[in-house]
Amino acid sequence: MTTDETPKRPARTAPLWRRAAALFYDTLFVIAVVILATFLALIVTRGEPVPPEGPAQWLFRLYLLAWIAAYFVFFWCRFGQTPGMKVWRLLLIRERDGPCIRPMLARFGYGLLSVASLGLLFFITLRDPQRRSWIDDRQAMRVVQLLPGG
Repeated sequence: MTTDETPKRPARTAPLWRRAAALFYDTLFVIAVVILATFLALIVTRGEPVPPEGPAQWLFRLYLLAWIAAYFVFFWCRFGQTPGMKVWRLLLIRERDGPCIRPMLARFGYGLLSVASLGLLFFITLRDPQRRSWIDDRQAMRVVQLLPGG
């Protein structure tokens, strides 16, 4: 989304609890994506499982991570929101024009770090007056909550 696509409805900066709720909801979609990716991998391997150790396991993990990244990057670039964000009426707004994929991949990577830190990095939004995360600030993005009406 660019500034030309700013929401036509009234919006305010999204609170942290709504972002967390949307992430939880998106986790259900991510599980479905991982199941689909695993099914496709099983077709390629003719039903043989990936060995539990070794380089094949790491390649399989990277393969699944690529699918998960594709889920988020596709929805952020195409619609400005994932299905979980849509349910919670959240919208990601990019304040810079230009290609979308690189900043969204950076956002995804930061999200992985945030999840790996058990959400600690999400709490940075509580200290920022505009409730922006570190990556939102660096990539000129913001997450807004669409208000009813308008």
